[in-house]
Amino acid sequence: MEKNGRPKSFREIGVICFTGNGEELCRKIVAGLGKDGLVVRGYRKGGGPGGAVVEGPGLEEITRVFEPLKDWTGRQFRQSEGLIFIGAAGIAVRAVSSWIKDKFLDPAVVVVDEKGQFAIPILSGHVGGANDLAREIGQVIGALPVITTATDVQGVFAVDEFARERGLWISDRGLAKEVSAALLAGEKVGFFSDFPLEGNIPRGCVLNQRCRRNMVITTRKPEEEGSLCLVPRVVTLGIGCRKGIPAKQLGEGVFRFLENNRIFFQAVFQAASINLKEEEEGLHRFCRQMGWNLQFFPAEELKRLPGGFSHSDFVDRITGVGNVCERAAVMGSGGGFPQLIQKKEQFDGVTVAAALSDWKVIM
Repeated sequence: MEKNGRPKSFREIGVICFTGNGEELCRKIVAGLGKDGLVVRGYRKGGGPGGAVVEGPGLEEITRVFEPLKDWTGRQFRQSEGLIFIGAAGIAVRAVSSWIKDKFLDPAVVVVDEKGQFAIPILSGHVGGANDLAREIGQVIGALPVITTATDVQGVFAVDEFARERGLWISDRGLAKEVSAALLAGEKVGFFSDFPLEGNIPRGCVLNQRCRRNMVITTRKPEEEGSLCLVPRVVTLGIGCRKGIPAKQLGEGVFRFLENNRIFFQAVFQAASINLKEEEEGLHRFCRQMGWNLQFFPAEELKRLPGGFSHSDFVDRITGVGNVCERAAVMGSGGGFPQLIQKKEQFDGVTVAAALSDWKVIM
C-alpha cells in the first residue's frame, strides 16, 4: 500500500447503487475516495431522474444506468481497476460471475451494505487490491472491513500482496500458492534477495536458508529450479544497432542476450542508446511492443561517464564514443550507483548490455 493507503494500481473505480439510501452512501464514497488523481464514478441502477450533483467535495455526478447490470459490470471490468456494489452480495456475485478470468487480471470488487456497516472484498483481495480498498472505504464511511483471505485472517505473510505493493512480477503462480500454503501450515520458507533489505523479513521466513519452499527477489533466473522468483523492474538495456535494422531482428538479438544471461525480460523497464539512433524506427517499434521507455544520450555525455567499459576504435570513429550500449545502459539507469550487470554482446547487427538501477526492498 502507498503512503495514502490506496493500492498502487487504482486509477478508476466504479460505484453502483440500487436505492435512494444506497445513493446517499454512493455520494459519500465517491466524494471520499475521489482524491489524489483517482477517478471515482458513481452510478445508480434503475429509472427516475438522474444527473444529481454531489453537494460538497468532489462534485461528482451520479449517472443513471438503464442497461442490464451484467453489461454495465462487463464495461467496468474493461475500464476500471475497482468496482464497489452498494447492496446485497448476491447481486454483485451474479453481476461479476460472467466476467471473472484470473486473479492476476480481475479488478477489485467490494460489496458495501446499504447502511454502510460493512465493506466486504469478494474478488481480487490481494493482487487486485480489494482488501485495501475495503479498508479505505471503512475509513471514509465508518464501515467495518470484512477480510476473509486466509493469510490475512491468520496474520500470515501474503506473497501476492507483497509482490503487488512493490511492483514485483511473480514467476510462477503455482509456486506462489505453495509458498502461501507452507506459511499457513507453519512451515518455514527460505527468503533470499539480490538486493539490500530495509526492515524485517516476513514472519515465517528465514533469511538465506534453503528450505523446502523458497523465494528470491532477483532479476535473473536461478540455475536451480524450484524457487519462487519475485522480479523487480530495475534493468535498463543499452542497445546499439545497425542502421535500418527491422524490429523483429532487433528483438531476436535482445531476447538472445536476455536468455544467454538468464535475465528475466520482466525485469527490464527501459532501453537506452546514443542520440544518433533516434530515427531508428525498428528500435522505437520494438520498445513500444515491449512497453519499454526509450532514452537517447549524446556521445559527449556518454563519453564522460566514468567506468571500466569495453572499447572499440571502429565504434569510436562512427559514433564519437568507444562503447554505446554499455555506457547507455548505465546512463539510462541513473549514471551513478547503477552497475553494469552484463557487458555487451553482439547478435547480427545488434549489441546489447544491461545495467541495474539503485533499488532496495522496503519490507
